[in-house]
Amino acid sequence: MRRRVHIRGERGRWVAEVEGRWLAVLHQTFRVGPHGYRAPIPPEHPGQKRFEELARALHEHDLVVVQRDRDPVTLARDGYVGVFRFKDLRVDTDAGEMSLTLTERHADPK
Repeated sequence: MRRRVHIRGERGRWVAEVEGRWLAVLHQTFRVGPHGYRAPIPPEHPGQKRFEELARALHEHDLVVVQRDRDPVTLARDGYVGVFRFKDLRVDTDAGEMSLTLTERHADPK
């Protein structure tokens, strides 16, 4: 059985606290197949505090939180899917895209 962890997010932040670490929160909407993830980066996001916090969390940890999206347009949160280990991070602000590969499910939310 996979371990369960408390995930504490805050409205308006793109990171969540998991066991004392601030991990990037990714939207389930942008998953591609069972392991891929590809999300758009709107041109106004780079330079914003919450985008920089997200990018820092992606570079400091090999874990991310995937959130369940209530609506694929508004991306409103409807809970968390879990915590995943990832690799192959690519953040290309010029192309307006971020991608990575989810390698394993690390933990489930409590």
